[in-house]
Amino acid sequence: MDLRALKTFEAILRLGSFQKAAEELQYAPSTVTLQIQRLEADLGVSLFVRDGKRMIASEAGRWLYQEATALLKTIGSMRQTISDIDTGDGGAIRFAAIEPIASQMIATIVADFCKLRPQVQLSMEISGSKSIAERVRSGELDFGICASPATNLMLEFEPLIEEKLGVMMRADHPLANQSCISVDDLIGQTILLKEQNCIYRELSEGMLVQTSRNPFSGIEVGSFYVIRQMIKAGFGIGIVPMYDSLGLESTLVIRPFVDIDPVVVIGLVYKDNNIMGRAALLLMNALREVEKTK
Repeated sequence: MDLRALKTFEAILRLGSFQKAAEELQYAPSTVTLQIQRLEADLGVSLFVRDGKRMIASEAGRWLYQEATALLKTIGSMRQTISDIDTGDGGAIRFAAIEPIASQMIATIVADFCKLRPQVQLSMEISGSKSIAERVRSGELDFGICASPATNLMLEFEPLIEEKLGVMMRADHPLANQSCISVDDLIGQTILLKEQNCIYRELSEGMLVQTSRNPFSGIEVGSFYVIRQMIKAGFGIGIVPMYDSLGLESTLVIRPFVDIDPVVVIGLVYKDNNIMGRAALLLMNALREVEKTK
């Protein structure tokens, strides 16, 4: 069934005449007549009956008009959606990021993107680097923001920022009077650490075991926010990325290390940007500006 003929048929009934339909569609009257004849031949029924000098819709024609109207609206919506997806104003994005970069650096960028493109269906998850990389590889996520993935996953990695680790503590902690912290200063301290397989946990433990003595007592906490709240309550210290906003309250401080330089490189992880939607590519491009906000 020719969609152009259906559109012509719908216009005839909506406007009330063949002539008005021809004018709206910018067809010659003979073209309108020919399209209706072909549509009737295709369906094997008469869609119009003569009433004096007028042509009115038959029962079959009235039913077809209702169905054609709905169908043409659906097709119009489909065309608009496809156009929006092509320009990045529609479609869906699913990505994940690690903390604290998710809340401290990219949340505002993502919010601005959503305000600019409200028709895009966006899902942003918070997870660990290993999980993010594996899910990008499987196609479950369009892209991720995390530490460099394992080479066997064969993913693209585009560095965005370098995060340095420091020590978070209460402002009244004995170590808070020092401008810098050494690894030996941590001996005997209760240190709050992220969960296993977290890149920050791996880096923290790697530098803490540099001494031959058992340097610390560690407690596993799966959230930087919870670590912050526990330290604020007077329990332990934490090894965290050095974001000023993590220690904004006057009761907390973050001190850098003096004898080591623990750095985590965080970046965009993706499999193939040639198969990603336009909206995802536009969001990735916006996130590339994250370094300027640091």
